[in-house]
Amino acid sequence: MIDTTEFHWKIAKLRAALATKLRVKGPHLERQIRRAGRRLPRRQRRAAAMILGAQDWMGHARLARLVDHRTVNAAFADLHRHLDRLDPAEARRTAVLRLVAGIVLNLIMFGGLLYLVHSFVLGS
Repeated sequence: MIDTTEFHWKIAKLRAALATKLRVKGPHLERQIRRAGRRLPRRQRRAAAMILGAQDWMGHARLARLVDHRTVNAAFADLHRHLDRLDPAEARRTAVLRLVAGIVLNLIMFGGLLYLVHSFVLGS
């Protein structure tokens, strides 16, 4: 059986990690997981679904005794292990570099198109 105060403390810690590492905010864990979406790998989404299911059961006194604490703790550990590997600053740098690379590529293609049009118009 899982202690409810410990479980809620782990939920709060997970919500804080999601907010800092993935920059997803929401009024409750379910909304944060939904907003994280595909940024979480499939295995971590399954772990999050297990935690959300356990959270529903923890609200009921009799059902709380049926929650398997080993699988829930493993799900928490799996999610935290993944979130600890993420670097939000690196993600921002990567997003900016991809944006700049896309702009540069479009400018190069536009310059090539202008060169072709210019050579066909003045070349003939």
